[in-house]
Amino acid sequence: MSDVEGKSISSAEIPILARAARLNLKSERSEVVAPALDGMLQLIDLLDEVDIGETPPTNSFNAQWRDPA
Repeated sequence: MSDVEGKSISSAEIPILARAARLNLKSERSEVVAPALDGMLQLIDLLDEVDIGETPPTNSFNAQWRDPA
């Protein structure tokens, strides 16, 4: 679990996050972006509630290159 669980993103934090992500976001967009980002982060937090039990990790990657012919 995260230390910031349940914390909402404010419009004042959006310019800081945008600069960290190297996004050119105009300041007037912060009011619109804050609730949208907050909603996405809440959806991501829901994934922590999924009980996967004793599900083993998936190991299906095969790095061998083959000629398609």
